[in-house]
Amino acid sequence: MNYAWEAALEADRCGIPREELRYIPVRDGSPYTEVVQEDINNREIKKKEVEINPLYRYAKEFSEILDINLEGNEKTRMLFFDICMQYLVQLDLRQGMSRQEYALRFLFQDLLNGVCGRQASRVVRGFEKEKLHRLLRLILKLYQCGSSICLFQEVMRCLYPDSLVYASNETVRQVLIYVGIKEDKEEQERLEFLQDMFLPMNYEVFLFWEHHFGIIDVTETMELDEMVLF
Repeated sequence: MNYAWEAALEADRCGIPREELRYIPVRDGSPYTEVVQEDINNREIKKKEVEINPLYRYAKEFSEILDINLEGNEKTRMLFFDICMQYLVQLDLRQGMSRQEYALRFLFQDLLNGVCGRQASRVVRGFEKEKLHRLLRLILKLYQCGSSICLFQEVMRCLYPDSLVYASNETVRQVLIYVGIKEDKEEQERLEFLQDMFLPMNYEVFLFWEHHFGIIDVTETMELDEMVLF
């Protein structure tokens, strides 16, 4: 890990909100990296305080305010440095954003603000960042291509890797979904949101959570106590 923005991305992976990171200037930092660590090969963020060599990239901006001979207002100067680094890290990360990434940001804000309903706002807040990013990309694809059973299958594979989606051969617009996880209130609401978002309104949906429904001649689905009847 070299730059402060890499620490922010690693915090995302570790489940630490970027807003909770605090950037602390140090005097004895390495001249070869911006993030100061005992093990330069370590990438894991274990605490919310990230020690920074303030002169690695921003010597001109911080050399005077962080001069070791300057006394007084220590807390104020530390706070000012943290605020500046928070902004600079976001600026670094946005420089690599594509047009699609900006669209995803606006889409996410719309969902949080209840444009698609209160349920959608609650559900998107509960997703992990990695899954949320995949979901937003598929919602954007939904706007571009329209709803379809194929797109619904894709979103189910992304969010529920063990899930299976079947289109009934006997009944038009009937969908059978094996979710592959234990049913609870939160997952119920997520599945309702996905159905409302990605499937046409006239589709009939049957959910199977932990146990698959039995399929004749498919041995894996016909085990006693591990199947449900449909």
